[in-house]
Amino acid sequence: MESDATYKSAVERQVRVRMSARAAPYTGVRTRGLDWVVREGKTELASAGLYPLRAAGGWAATLTVHCPTALAFCRTWADGTASALPNPDMLMAVMSTAGGMPGFAGHSGVIVRAGTHDADALAQQLVDRLADAALTRALAWRTVPVALIDDVVAHSAFYAWPLQTVLYIAHRNGLAADDPRLRDALQRRAILRRGERDRALVQRVLPG
Repeated sequence: MESDATYKSAVERQVRVRMSARAAPYTGVRTRGLDWVVREGKTELASAGLYPLRAAGGWAATLTVHCPTALAFCRTWADGTASALPNPDMLMAVMSTAGGMPGFAGHSGVIVRAGTHDADALAQQLVDRLADAALTRALAWRTVPVALIDDVVAHSAFYAWPLQTVLYIAHRNGLAADDPRLRDALQRRAILRRGERDRALVQRVLPG
């Protein structure tokens, strides 16, 4: 029987092939190792990929957003609020093991190696799960639709500046502060963490 190292290499080789095939229909999406990288021109906006977890014997999914325009906006309107992330160049970062990518693989957030050592089948499972859990979310940063606000609300703990990110999406889509599409987000404690101070900031950024 092949060794674990040989099997792991075979799985990841097949993952790269399948990720390249998935990326092909999308302009500006390329593979880099076990990651999909979403770009606008030469600017990297987001990436979604797989991270090997040796102790668990499997792979976790990762999703990061770097969008420079959004980062610049959030810093401009930070209003004294520090980034919640340790990396100052990330707008959002999450791994499936942290619970911010539901549906990746049960409660653990890890896909483990199949006992049958079927590298092709496991590679397909990994890529399918990663696409479902992260690729659509990464691609959204190319067009920044209003619906992206729902992702910030649902996963606010993984955003550097949740409120400012919501305001960026709203500003990008021409929304006023009283737009009904903002109502739910602007009632959430996870978004308006500073109460009246944050409400005043909303009015400054999105005048009616």
